[in-house]
This record gives sequence, structure tokens and C-alpha cells, in this order.
Amino acid sequence: MQQLFGWARLTPRHGAPSPAAGGCVFPVDPDLPAWLAPAFWDPDIAPEVAVRGDGGDILSRLAPYARARHDGPDGIHLVLDGVAGPLRIVIVVDRQSVVVGTWFVIDDGHLGIRLACVARLGRLLAGQAPGPLPSTLRLSSQQKLRQIRMLCIAEGRRMGVATRRIAAGLYGERILHLSRNEWRASSWHRAFYRDLDGAAFYLNGGHVALLHGLKQGGDSLAA
Repeated sequence: MQQLFGWARLTPRHGAPSPAAGGCVFPVDPDLPAWLAPAFWDPDIAPEVAVRGDGGDILSRLAPYARARHDGPDGIHLVLDGVAGPLRIVIVVDRQSVVVGTWFVIDDGHLGIRLACVARLGRLLAGQAPGPLPSTLRLSSQQKLRQIRMLCIAEGRRMGVATRRIAAGLYGERILHLSRNEWRASSWHRAFYRDLDGAAFYLNGGHVALLHGLKQGGDSLAA
């Protein structure tokens, strides 16, 4: 996880947007080696991303793009100018690892969770125990079962398994003996497509929202 590329095009406060290089847009010379050039991402594309790299003189290199800066107890908060709008990040120096690194974390409504995860991963990289999960990241037994079902549905669909056979494997073999109309009118049918919708949401970065209850979390299937 030393340096990940992203897609956010940054705009200097004075001058034109930085040019694209190989599908990625850098806020500095795109001909620089990747390990020297900071790369950022669009939160709408990868909302769950945290990037770890060598900070170096990152602040001086970002100065032309900085709209605002605030030094807080959790890190350096920056608002950067971007063509798609302001890009909010927090720069956190990781001193726990053997090799000191820098984390670039999206600053949004889930910042507390992101910082807790960064701290846990930093401890793991340093060979320490990660520590307890934040309460907001702990799943109930119903949520765990639902996530398993969602992933099974997504995998079954990817492999081309018939919808009703997937449902029978999850909810019971008697589904295979229902008529077409009975199947469509059943609670299993509703549960299957609810979980299918949840699987698509989950696999596209929605797991944080699921944890926060922005999508239905538990198992509401009426037996």
C-alpha cells in the first residue's frame, strides 16, 4: 500500500489543471517517479480508500492546490482545489511502523472510522496487536449472516447459477417446488432481491454505509 493512484484532477490556484498521465492525474509533474509524486482520488469513485506513502515534502508540493488548511490533533486537514470540486483530505503521520509513513485519508462523515482503521493497520504493520474494533465497525450476528448471503448471491450470479437455485441454497430447498407465481409472491423472492440489491451496494464500497444503517443492516426475512 505504498502509493496508490487515483483519479482526482487537481487545479492549481494559479494556472491550468495538471495534465493526465497514463489515466492518472497528478498535482505535480506527471513525469516524476510514482513514489515521489502524490496521487489522489475522487471520494465518489473510491470512498473507502486510505493511501499510505512517503510524505516527504508533501505539504510544499500541495501548496499551489490548497484552498484551506487546519492543523488538528488527528492530523493536517486540507481542502484542495479540484476540477470536480473541493477535495478534503487529512494527512496523518504514522509513527508506529518500523518505517515511518504518511496516511492520506478522505475527510468526510466517516473520518472517525477511517482514522481508527488507519491506527489499527499502523499497529499491525509495526508487529503489534491491532486493538479492539470501534463499536461502529462491529457487526451483529444478523448482519454477519446477511453479508454472507449477499456475497453468496453475488458469487452465484457471477457464475451464472439460476436465481431460484441460489435462493434455494440460502433459504431452503422447498423454493424449488414453488410455481412461478408462488415464487414471485413469496417472502423469499423479496428477501432475495433485497439481498441482491444490498450485494451490489456492498461490493461497490457501500459497506461503511451498511454499518451505519444507511442501508438496511439486519435480517428482516419473515420466516
